[in-house]
Amino acid sequence: MRSPPKRAAVLIVEDEGIIAQNVQELLTGLGYDAFAIATTSAEAVAQASERCPDVVLMDIRIGGELDGIATAALLRQRFDVPIIYLTALADEATLDRAKRTEPHGYLVKPIRPADLQSAIEIALFKHAMERRLRVRERWFSTTVRSISDAIITVDLGGKITFMNPSAEALLAIDLADATGRAASDVLHLLGADSRPDEGTPLERALRERRPVEMREAVLKNAAGSSMVIEDSAAPVIDAGEVLGAVMVFRDVTEHKRLQKQLELADRLASLGTMAAGVAHEVNNPLSAVIANAQFVEERMRDVRDHLISDDAAERRNAECTVALQELLSAASRIGRIVSDLNAFSRPQHVVPGPLAVGDAVQWAIRSTAHEFRHRARVSTRLGEVPRVDADETRLGQVLVNLLINAAHAIAPGDAANNEVSIATRTDDDGRVVIQVTDTGCGMPPEVLRRIFEPFFTTKAVGVGTGLGLSICHGIVASMGGQLDVESLVGKGSTFFIRLPASVDRAPQSPPPPPPVGPKLRGRLLAIDDEALVLKVVGRVLEEHEIVSMQSPRDALELLKGDDQFDVIVCDLMMPDMTGMDFYERLLRLRAPLARRVVFLTGGALTKEAAAFLEAVPNQYLEKPFDVQGLRNLVQQILVAGARN
Repeated sequence: MRSPPKRAAVLIVEDEGIIAQNVQELLTGLGYDAFAIATTSAEAVAQASERCPDVVLMDIRIGGELDGIATAALLRQRFDVPIIYLTALADEATLDRAKRTEPHGYLVKPIRPADLQSAIEIALFKHAMERRLRVRERWFSTTVRSISDAIITVDLGGKITFMNPSAEALLAIDLADATGRAASDVLHLLGADSRPDEGTPLERALRERRPVEMREAVLKNAAGSSMVIEDSAAPVIDAGEVLGAVMVFRDVTEHKRLQKQLELADRLASLGTMAAGVAHEVNNPLSAVIANAQFVEERMRDVRDHLISDDAAERRNAECTVALQELLSAASRIGRIVSDLNAFSRPQHVVPGPLAVGDAVQWAIRSTAHEFRHRARVSTRLGEVPRVDADETRLGQVLVNLLINAAHAIAPGDAANNEVSIATRTDDDGRVVIQVTDTGCGMPPEVLRRIFEPFFTTKAVGVGTGLGLSICHGIVASMGGQLDVESLVGKGSTFFIRLPASVDRAPQSPPPPPPVGPKLRGRLLAIDDEALVLKVVGRVLEEHEIVSMQSPRDALELLKGDDQFDVIVCDLMMPDMTGMDFYERLLRLRAPLARRVVFLTGGALTKEAAAFLEAVPNQYLEKPFDVQGLRNLVQQILVAGARN
């Protein structure tokens, strides 16, 4: 049997006894529990303390130290009870005071039963809804404040209205100090995804009425500390009306550092796999270099020693010319192999994009060519595609991983009947698609589902770490793209890299043309710890006056008393003193001379060396350098010096 509904308890605060008695009788007749009548503020508080009412009927004008309005405010504060005012007449100032206590009803005497019941029921319902809303707001506020991600909200004008503790900590500013300030005053963002002319993500979300994501940006907070963050912002929309915007972001500095370490470790692991076949790749052209060099040396010795006739000498000179051309071709091939390996192992220092995808594909194919020699044919279908915003080394790492995996999916010994193909195209959404397909063993569905999970591998223990494809997935995602795969057992696999096209479609500026006009002769200083390199530089620049030195310290001593050099060709990495240290000391000693330094580098750059070459305005050449390229560069510096 259901129990009868609980009767609402009503406290009457009225100092006129007849009116109070009449109201109590009306309430009882309407089914309410009018349990007490109070005539003063003190009595009302005492009655409410003894039994908390569900609603209070409060006369505005009661006797005692506190009137009805002050008493109502006190009861609301202590007992959270809804108030309905009772009055005959009231002036405007009194009514204004009453409104500020947020009453739940207002009845004019004499009171009609229907009005009384309506006022009480509405007050009870409204108070229940308010209490439920306060509970939800408290739960929501506690939840938001407990979230580890930083949260900021702004109003329609872009002014900050809320920040949770995580946001206060990351931004190094309290909510009280930030409230009412423009988001741009607090959010100082730098990076490829953050463009000052477009404003903060919150401002963009308000302006564009759509979610805005930022993959990576540098946040500089009020304390001067910098960190890498990822964030997303979205407009707050209710019934089609924009009310403001909210931004959620997190500090990913440590995550990015660990990700780069994993990428480097995976790249070095891939480098180890590639290096296993490099000996074969280098030995073939190296054999041609050594054999042709010996052949030329023999023929030249015969000519020198007059062991042959003039006709034979002419024929042998022709043979030497051919041999030298082959030697140069083989040496260039070795240089490309070393350069590709070098680019793959050097530290990341390149600012992403815009990158020509075809260049990265060709580089990856050259770097992994030895993996396919006995396994499959390699074919390409490189369609015209836009550039992408990507670091060539990181995209190359993804492609190298996919190509090595494709090669290892095919058993060696039947290269003629197997194929690995790479194609590029643009999809319907305007994204650049790089497709790597093999005719290998394929993958079953249970493997396919886990292929991008960290540490998942189908290779034997000690052969694979299971990180390669997981890292590739992370690299592609960090570029705003997707990495997907399709596979059938016994048919092969296809990996799809989908990247957004670069927003910067401006064509790359071509390299400056070599100087034209008469060749200028200059005075050059060449510094390199390798005597053979100094001899080569002296030989190819023989039209100039050259001073060669193996010690950069000795070169600095020379320059203290003799600064009449038009160009200084300096090796970057030397055991006695690096080219970087030489440059810094020369900058203090002879600043105009420092601008004339051309660096030579073996390519194996440290992180510091890479940053140095990016920071200084000087040009550099990688060893093995192109002879004509070095000559042209020296001429450019001489021409520029002559103009000044």
